[in-house]
Amino acid sequence: MVNMTEARGVLVLDVGTESVRAALVGTDGTIHAMAGGNPAFSSPRPGWAEQSPAEWWDLSRRTIRQLTAGYPDFAVLGIGVSAQMHACIPVDGAGTLLMEQVPIWCDKRSSALCREVETRISPATQIQKTANLLLPAWTGPKMRWVAVNQPEVYAGTRYFLTAKDYINHCLTGEFVTDYSEASGSFLFSWEQKLWDPDLVDLFGLDRHKLPPVVASSEIIGNLTAERAAELGLRPGLPVICGAGDMLCLLLGGGMARHGSSCDVTGTAADVSIFSPVPLLTERLMNLHHAIDGWISFGILDSGGGSLKWLKDALYDRGKGNKASYREIDGEAGSVPPGAEGLLYFPYLLGERLLGSPHARGSFFGLLPGHRRGHFARAVMEGVCFDLRMSLEEIERLYGEPVKEMSVIGGGAKSDLWCQIKADIYGKPMYTLEEAEGGIVGAAMLTFSAVSGESVSGLAARWLTRNREFTPIREACPVYDQNYSRFRRFHDLFQEAYRHYSDDGLK
Repeated sequence: MVNMTEARGVLVLDVGTESVRAALVGTDGTIHAMAGGNPAFSSPRPGWAEQSPAEWWDLSRRTIRQLTAGYPDFAVLGIGVSAQMHACIPVDGAGTLLMEQVPIWCDKRSSALCREVETRISPATQIQKTANLLLPAWTGPKMRWVAVNQPEVYAGTRYFLTAKDYINHCLTGEFVTDYSEASGSFLFSWEQKLWDPDLVDLFGLDRHKLPPVVASSEIIGNLTAERAAELGLRPGLPVICGAGDMLCLLLGGGMARHGSSCDVTGTAADVSIFSPVPLLTERLMNLHHAIDGWISFGILDSGGGSLKWLKDALYDRGKGNKASYREIDGEAGSVPPGAEGLLYFPYLLGERLLGSPHARGSFFGLLPGHRRGHFARAVMEGVCFDLRMSLEEIERLYGEPVKEMSVIGGGAKSDLWCQIKADIYGKPMYTLEEAEGGIVGAAMLTFSAVSGESVSGLAARWLTRNREFTPIREACPVYDQNYSRFRRFHDLFQEAYRHYSDDGLK
């Protein structure tokens, strides 16, 4: 632990689906201390995903208090928040919660409403206006669901907030959101950077229920005296708007200049680029970055989730005694690149943009000589083959090749997987010394706001490369051949996936 004597820096909150954490980050980007707790998750009906904003705040309050009590000599200069995106939180004019449990990012209860709205706006117009296709994940459809199914809640709503915005209100009493969250609402004009009245009307919503939109690094208010006394902090501390957790993670992962690119492998996985404008296509998604510009990305819902499935299914020794990921790396590493022809299609949760939502995970090309290690390597390779499809679309629209990529998330811990990424993408890959990218990204925004130092300058000063991986010349032709097969079979399998849907096997 770092010596806290005369230490100073910023306080960051990171409100995730599985944890709520607070951290003290020094002026050199070092994380001095962290505390956290775990919120409950509820799925009362199929497709529903809920959490309690009151619990988010209670855990935030407790973790902050734990840090301020344990490190009283740390001088806090400002407060910033990173939080899970796309929650829909209705509050009244006093900020009182109107729903105890709210739909979060993965909630799909608005699917039927989305299908109805899609009949009134073409895919081309969706992308032209919002830079995205309509999905139940966006906050706009969730707001519409509240209006239709809980009209008394909708009538009493002064503002719809996201998780970050609600925590900021608890700290300051202010109602405000940022461009990253607004861009994930399907109610926001990417060109005008304003709420789009046509889209708001399309969902039958009152645009006055949408909060003002500001930059993620803007100071939105000050810590109230009441909250300061609760938290053990100085009243009047500046509170920065902050950004969605994905954008903070990418910022802390090195995406602080246009053209920078990143591979994130957590439960889901994605590849992205930082662009001055969104890359408009049905095959990618776009969110406004935490700084000026856009993140265009392709996403796979079962990235690291595929490897976890493999671990649970094939590496369980019984009585809960499962092999470690390091052991899986060892077996996969003993298999040559290409897994001797075994291909894995990582669609345990379907596909979002490059194929059918009814897609299924599958192995193809199985031979008598294939063993468990082949399956392990094929899973790692299959995730990368899928993401390479998105990466090629990114490069085509961006107009120039990606030169190198950072690797963050749980997958970055595996040297083998990082090397496979380098070989399949044909790009140098690198990891960073500090793995807590989301906290570091939020701290950058906060410290930039209170110090005046640019975020790009902080990135250059704070972020240090750790391990680097260059493509292995002998492996690349093998992967290029297998990737060509992957793409061919991916497209052929779409008809089979359609039959799963037609037959009702969902």
